[in-house]
Amino acid sequence: MGEVFEYILLASVLLLSLYGCVELVRSITLRILKTEGPISGILVLPIQGSCKDMEFVVRAAVSRSRWISDNPSQVLILDKGMDFDTRTLAEKLCNEYENVILGSPNECDKIF
Repeated sequence: MGEVFEYILLASVLLLSLYGCVELVRSITLRILKTEGPISGILVLPIQGSCKDMEFVVRAAVSRSRWISDNPSQVLILDKGMDFDTRTLAEKLCNEYENVILGSPNECDKIF
């Protein structure tokens, strides 16, 4: 019984060590690639009609923006004629993530 616990503990330590190494590499990379001034970016995702994988696309964009920088860029879901269910999902994603915005092409001047 003690031997099984020892293997579980060893596997846990190895996984946490691997996670720490990945975060160290990420931190070093961000420090090397850091620019002088803040650069803000907006990733625009135009959605038209019904988009089955919109949630996956938005979550992937948010994850990528967080991985690239400690200051994540904005993700704009551009409504180019979404159906009701897709728009409801987009609004829920906007409430879940602070850097996700829902807008229409007419509102682009205000956002940019």
